Amino acid sequence: MKTVLKILAGVIVLAVVAIVGWRYYQIHRARRAGLLTESISHDGDVWKADFTARIPAPEQTVFTAIRDIEKTHSDQVKMVRIVSQSGNKKTVDIDIAGPGGQTITTELEFEYLPEQKKIVYHTVNNPLLDTQAAYQLSDEGASTFIDYHETTHLLQSLPVPDGVIKQVIRGIFVAQLETLKRTLNLKTDNGANSGDDEP
Repeated sequence: MKTVLKILAGVIVLAVVAIVGWRYYQIHRARRAGLLTESISHDGDVWKADFTARIPAPEQTVFTAIRDIEKTHSDQVKMVRIVSQSGNKKTVDIDIAGPGGQTITTELEFEYLPEQKKIVYHTVNNPLLDTQAAYQLSDEGASTFIDYHETTHLLQSLPVPDGVIKQVIRGIFVAQLETLKRTLNLKTDNGANSGDDEP
């Protein structure tokens, strides 16, 4: 009986260490990407996410990099194809690496408002979710402050805990920051967030 309790205690300790380690890794990754704050909540199937971040590049450079999404370089984004482009609007198909080696294609429509330093986008014809989002950029000289707001309506119920959905929403935004920095040829800075608060 004592042996079984020792084994069980060992398994529990390993599980706790693994969970704490994974959470630490996620926090560290978010800080390195430039994430400053986050707020993710939901009311039924409607999820709202608000993030702030800082990218160490001038605002116009950051705006151009987001606008030229078809030049995106990422392990997770396999390809971006322009479906249509007219004036300050662009519709793209994005092929994203999904679970099990699958490719998930999502169509997004962007609207670029350079005089407002704002980029808005929404999903098009997605049977799983309807997302509306906006990047508001603020020039800080050598850096750009990003204020990002997203509302996603899940069109089909997902049998997963809220924590998993929050992790996916956070992970997508952090991946966007990492991709933006990679596109701008910026190193991921270990000191991106000098505060000790958890993002």
